[in-house]
Amino acid sequence: MKVMHFTAGFVNGGVEQVLLNYTGKLNKDYDVRESIVYLHTADSAKKKMSEQLGNKMYQIPARRESLWGNIKSTYQLIKKEKPDVVHSHMSLMNFFPLTIAKILGVPVRVSHSHLALNDSDSVKDRIYKKLTSWSANELVACGEEAGKYLYGNQKFNILFNAIDQSKYQFNQSAREEIRKKYHIPEHSFLIGNIGRVVEQKNQKFLVEIFDKFYDEYPDSYLMIIGKGEKNQPDEQELEKYIKSKKSADHIIRVRGVKSTEKFYSAFDVFAMPSLYEGLPVVAIEAQASGIPTILSKNIDHSVIYSDKVKLLSIDKGVNPWINEFQSWKKQDFDRSFRGNDNYNINVQNKKLYDWYYSWINKYK
Repeated sequence: MKVMHFTAGFVNGGVEQVLLNYTGKLNKDYDVRESIVYLHTADSAKKKMSEQLGNKMYQIPARRESLWGNIKSTYQLIKKEKPDVVHSHMSLMNFFPLTIAKILGVPVRVSHSHLALNDSDSVKDRIYKKLTSWSANELVACGEEAGKYLYGNQKFNILFNAIDQSKYQFNQSAREEIRKKYHIPEHSFLIGNIGRVVEQKNQKFLVEIFDKFYDEYPDSYLMIIGKGEKNQPDEQELEKYIKSKKSADHIIRVRGVKSTEKFYSAFDVFAMPSLYEGLPVVAIEAQASGIPTILSKNIDHSVIYSDKVKLLSIDKGVNPWINEFQSWKKQDFDRSFRGNDNYNINVQNKKLYDWYYSWINKYK
């Protein structure tokens, strides 16, 4: 079985992590040969990790740099590799590789929605959605909202953003290691956030929450892990905003880490006040580590699969978030994971393989 994935970039985002989680298992457990095609410069460590998992990696020109170069390279790659499945992970732009795959007679063409935007219904977006439905013959989404966003009332399958849950179990040694490295006292309350520094992730709102929380609890810390996108001002704006706060010395910025699993053990609460999301992998990882996970209501509610999750509005100001942090700070709780198998890669990976197998038999 040959599967070719298309994604916009290959850096430290959630889509890339989903690809690594699934392809790593498929390549190991089944007779599957996979390749990943990406448009923008890859993170070298992530690319190496993907290759070590058995994936072929191909970079092709981005559409905004060379539309013809993108189309030509996509055509040549698909024609050369002759995949049984082309699986596109670019949401609204899925129709680009899928249309070429359809022209070349690829039997299985999978559109995968990783994003849900509530206010995106321009004429252009509607055209893109129709082209995606026309070029794909199987529709997949990471959650209900992401599926409804791209496919409307059409039937689609949900493939959960599954992880190797064992990697994220609470580890006391990892907690001590991270806290020592970043000079955080063991009994200080640490709020964690992981994600790209972009407007969507709403980290400035989290800084505002923490600054007021810090007034009452000056032994607390906030750690924001992630960096801004190239040539974008978000990183500088966040740094400037942090420096303007009285809690600035207790806000720790961590950029460009290869893996994040140890950090969850160091956190006491994970917070993610995003403006919009598909289904963030970091929220899945946080729950697997057994920590309280406080999320924006704008995140697909199917993200919940354990017993310490709360969804809060970002439209009602900082107080509901502060109250939730206070509640967890004042109580003792165990760090065990109690949840279902929706995000267990060992279960979901077999489901994806079975889908591929049945789809190939259906369309060939």
